[in-house]
Amino acid sequence: ASLRQEEAPAAGPAPEAAEPKGKALPAAERVRPATPDDLEFRPGTLVLVTDEATGQRYAVFTYVVVNKTARTQRFTPRFELLTGEGRLLVGGSAVPPAAAVRIRRAASGPRSLDQFQIMGDIAVGEANAKEGVVIFPAAGDLKDLTLFVSGMSMAFDFVTDPATGAPVNDPKSGRPAVVRRSWSRHYSIPGVSDPRESPEARFDVTKDAWVMR
Repeated sequence: ASLRQEEAPAAGPAPEAAEPKGKALPAAERVRPATPDDLEFRPGTLVLVTDEATGQRYAVFTYVVVNKTARTQRFTPRFELLTGEGRLLVGGSAVPPAAAVRIRRAASGPRSLDQFQIMGDIAVGEANAKEGVVIFPAAGDLKDLTLFVSGMSMAFDFVTDPATGAPVNDPKSGRPAVVRRSWSRHYSIPGVSDPRESPEARFDVTKDAWVMR
């Protein structure tokens, strides 16, 4: 089975899979931690690929996380991709295991871990950095995308009713609802109705932000 990447031609073949035909998005060197106690996050690429075994499209995001704090930190990330039409895609959700294996081999490095494998403690230092890959089922309008990543920071806050100030419970769990510090980046594929026809997606690092959500 093979993958077809839906941007410009790649430089060379990927191991055990067809050559991803696309140019990776330019990567920012790192995201400045919101506080000295937060993990350092280095976003890599966001590309669109097609799993030729099934014809299903996926968005694939790569990154590196490093612990530059004074102690071992727990990393429990969550990745969400908001489409231009308001659809929220959750990383790793509705991705068949066999397709995930093919995509990781073709679109990420051999050391890359998915969002479940990477969960756990990260020791201090550059030598203990971990590479990650997240796969989203591509659905809906993908011309404009906003990526939200949480798990680098332990900061959170309780949701309150703006009128009364009383805590608000999560409708699913019945427990007090919380918002967590998340990093966000907006990606755009301008001027096309189908992102598969676009040679390059763009982002503006000046619009990156830490948000509570």
